[in-house]
Amino acid sequence: IDDNTVIAYGGDIYTNNELPDHLLIHEERHLKQQKTYGLEIWVDNYLKDPSYRLKMELDSYRTQLKSIKDRELRNKVRLASAKLLASPLYNNIVNYQEAFNLLNKHD
Repeated sequence: IDDNTVIAYGGDIYTNNELPDHLLIHEERHLKQQKTYGLEIWVDNYLKDPSYRLKMELDSYRTQLKSIKDRELRNKVRLASAKLLASPLYNNIVNYQEAFNLLNKHD
């Protein structure tokens, strides 16, 4: 976690930066997930269960990608998203290629 990390929690989005619309959509998706599953259950599962975390992130990243109309920007964000999913930020829940392939599904 660093100064660029964005966290959606309990109805609020915490960030040090202005967010582009597509990233705001990603974080709003997390807020919707938290409301659907219940905040405590969502947070507990997200932190403890890597497969749950991956499921929630894929849902949010796919929603984010679908919101981007510009094909070049969408591809750039897809590459960056795959890199993030394969990073320590998400506890390396998948490798880069797997993340990229999963983000391409349903697109």
